[in-house]
Amino acid sequence: MRARRGSAMVELSLVGTLFFALLIGIMDMGQFLFLQQAMVERVRTAARWGAVTDPSNTSAIQNMVLYLQPATPVNGTASFGLTRAMVSVSTADSGTDDYRLIIRVSGYSYNLLTPYLAGSYKGVPISMSVPLGRY
Repeated sequence: MRARRGSAMVELSLVGTLFFALLIGIMDMGQFLFLQQAMVERVRTAARWGAVTDPSNTSAIQNMVLYLQPATPVNGTASFGLTRAMVSVSTADSGTDDYRLIIRVSGYSYNLLTPYLAGSYKGVPISMSVPLGRY
């Protein structure tokens, strides 16, 4: 009788450890996917805004990525730990049919809690190009 109770505790500890490691891994993957999609959506929003308003106003387009508004807010705190140095805005082929607005976000980081993978990692650079040429 006594050996069975002990084996149940050992089995529970092994299975429970694996279960919680998988649960933390699922949460980490969800956090990563949320952050990636939120960054892509911010860049898309800024690209659309810049294409409609003024593609040469790089400061306002950077603010759209950082703060979701063209002007720097009073508190000046960007979400997701972004800084102005992480956002680059450029226009290519001005005055031609290939004229386009290019926004790139790089150097942002995310944290993992999964055992053996825990730490801070750099996200994949996100780049968006919006055509501005004549049609």
